[in-house]
Amino acid sequence: MRLRAVAAISLSGRHAAVGRQAAAGLEAWAGAAGARLRVEDDRSDPAETARLYGQLASGADIVFGPYGSGAARAAARALAGSPAPVWNHGGAALERPVGARFIDVLGPAEQYWRGLPHALRHDGVDLRGVAIVCADSGFGRATAEGARRALQEAGTEPLAVIALGERSPEAASEAALRTGPSCVVGCCSIDDELALGRRLAGAGPAVGLVVCGVGLAAQRLGAAIAGWLGPSQWWPGGSPPPVDLGPGADYPAAQALAAGLVAQQALELAGSSAPEAVWQAALGLRTSTFLGPFAVDGDGRQTAHAPALVRWVRRRGRLLREVAWLPDGAPMRA
Repeated sequence: MRLRAVAAISLSGRHAAVGRQAAAGLEAWAGAAGARLRVEDDRSDPAETARLYGQLASGADIVFGPYGSGAARAAARALAGSPAPVWNHGGAALERPVGARFIDVLGPAEQYWRGLPHALRHDGVDLRGVAIVCADSGFGRATAEGARRALQEAGTEPLAVIALGERSPEAASEAALRTGPSCVVGCCSIDDELALGRRLAGAGPAVGLVVCGVGLAAQRLGAAIAGWLGPSQWWPGGSPPPVDLGPGADYPAAQALAAGLVAQQALELAGSSAPEAVWQAALGLRTSTFLGPFAVDGDGRQTAHAPALVRWVRRRGRLLREVAWLPDGAPMRA
């Protein structure tokens, strides 16, 4: 009997560019696994995400989460109390309501800037001059706290932490630049980070943006990003996936494919698709994929995997991502 899998992902609206990548990763997994996959468009609207998951979760063997931390939180609220495990490939900052059974495959948001001190030291950047710009969101707070913790472990503190709040990204960039930073690190949404990047281009300080982990940064910001850093779960040129993701695939697609591979292992370990059996199998599973190691705690939170850091460089007239820092045991290669 063919596996039945479902997901609600942003195929239109403001998150469509990354949402379509995630959907392509799920489709690549389904094609290789011979599974029947149903993907619904949540139109980048968390209320629609919640409504769709209320309908989709029952009757499926595998439930994949949406792309984006806000959407994942909406899905988790809608499914609180549901026995169905949800394979989280796109919500790096997921606050779980009681009774929501989400299983993280991607590395958590608080680990995104774990390698920041190492990468900045390599580039000769003074760690005492790092200004952090963060959004007032679960993802923004988690990534900013992770950057702060990484700097503290390296023996210093951020020069400044600037909350986006009611300010525009451009105004937040100006506030960061007024502190005289050696580096500006963004912890915001894709759209806000692209606006930050446009203002910071050519301004002088080193730059690290979450959006610099994906190819969209080069498409939207161009040559200015040479030397800039970004966290990445996977990138073209990293550890090769076992299934062809197609041209232009980036880490949202890779995360989704990895979620399918791990979910399939959990079902095989459970011996059925019964929700309780799969949940218990997932909690006990210790494995790895091309994305990296997988292990979760009793709440389904990823404990084994952290994103790498990549640096944009120019090679023969092209912008490419190269490894700036790898967590221990990561299978990626430059």
